[in-house]
Amino acid sequence: MGSVTSQADVFLDLQGLLDAIEKNPTAAQNLTQEREVLAETLGEIQTIKARQVELKALRQEATQQLTAALKRGRHQAIEIRSVIRGKVGLTSELLALFGISPLRPRQRKAKVVYVLKNANGGAAGTGPGASTPPSSKPVV
Repeated sequence: MGSVTSQADVFLDLQGLLDAIEKNPTAAQNLTQEREVLAETLGEIQTIKARQVELKALRQEATQQLTAALKRGRHQAIEIRSVIRGKVGLTSELLALFGISPLRPRQRKAKVVYVLKNANGGAAGTGPGASTPPSSKPVV
């Protein structure tokens, strides 16, 4: 016979052994003390297994309660941060204390200036004999 390793298989093996002892009158007389110890152990196993199932159900219930409480907390945080924005202002740096990014002015993008090149390969109006001065704006 192969080795029995799972909890359910061990329990069934022990239960089968106890049943075999009880069905055989000779073995029952010779093994009364051992049979009682095995019966006690089986009872203990059943009690512990029932407790394990109960604790599993309690763990699942606790997880559901925790999830619901976290969801309520997230909604409350949204409400509180909304009130803070209204009372403190959207641009106040105090918002950072509450985990809220204040509205900050955005930097303007630099204007792109297109320079036209003449046929000689140089920029128009920038050569040594140019009649118009180059623009005062920097080329980016």
